[in-house]
Amino acid sequence: MSIFCENCGAQINPDDRYCGSCGFERQAGVREGEIAAAASGEAGRPSFLESLALFFKNPAQLIPILALSVLWLILSLLAARGSFSWPVRVLSFLTFAQGGMYGGVWGAVGGIIGKAVFAYFFSALLMPLFSGKNPFKGMDLKNLLSGMALQGLTAAAQLLTGAGFALVVYNFFTGNGSLVNSAAGIVGLLLALKALLSRGDLLRNLFLAAANKLSGGKTPSPVTVNRVIAGFGAGSALGVLLSAAPWPYLAYILGAALLVVGIVLAIVPSGKAVPAA
Repeated sequence: MSIFCENCGAQINPDDRYCGSCGFERQAGVREGEIAAAASGEAGRPSFLESLALFFKNPAQLIPILALSVLWLILSLLAARGSFSWPVRVLSFLTFAQGGMYGGVWGAVGGIIGKAVFAYFFSALLMPLFSGKNPFKGMDLKNLLSGMALQGLTAAAQLLTGAGFALVVYNFFTGNGSLVNSAAGIVGLLLALKALLSRGDLLRNLFLAAANKLSGGKTPSPVTVNRVIAGFGAGSALGVLLSAAPWPYLAYILGAALLVVGIVLAIVPSGKAVPAA
């Protein structure tokens, strides 16, 4: 049975010394205990809060996030002083530095949360690349394929719900849906792909926790979660395309429409009789 990295929550083998996702070196005692747990069938999927706690458990994980925060501060001060040359624009785009700078108080709240998500992306996906490691190593392609499979109204409802939610989140993070902040959509797409390819991913566990809460304690099937996450990735990519439009709240409007359609499609099949097998 597979276990999960105590640093980032990615799925790994019990006897792996290093996590293939974040490169974290695992302690020998922890590995031995998890090997025994896996052999006895006691190892399981970490919850969202456990994954979040594990992510911040390693102090070294926070160093690149702090460096990124300093860069955000410098770029924001330069933009506020009117110095918005092309190097500042490019760095602002690549680092989501202008998140929270638009849309008033609501936009500021969204930008702060968006920056936290971007910081997680930076640490979980980009930092392993700098150390020569593959953040997608050992991930399961079956989740990706099942998430993209479109079979009937129920599957369409799940995909549309995920896409609509992604568009609303995208507009919330960016404030005005501008191109300079459109890296939030790219990050959303990449995080969705990572969640589809890894059982222990933080985003996947967040979706599971939210679904469990909304359904009154019922855990959705892996296929359902995969479809919603696949829709989230597609919606994030669509948000980037919508950034070229001159309407700042277009992603909100379209996202809300897709959510309504997804909910309606999810309700429609439940009213029909299911023929006996």
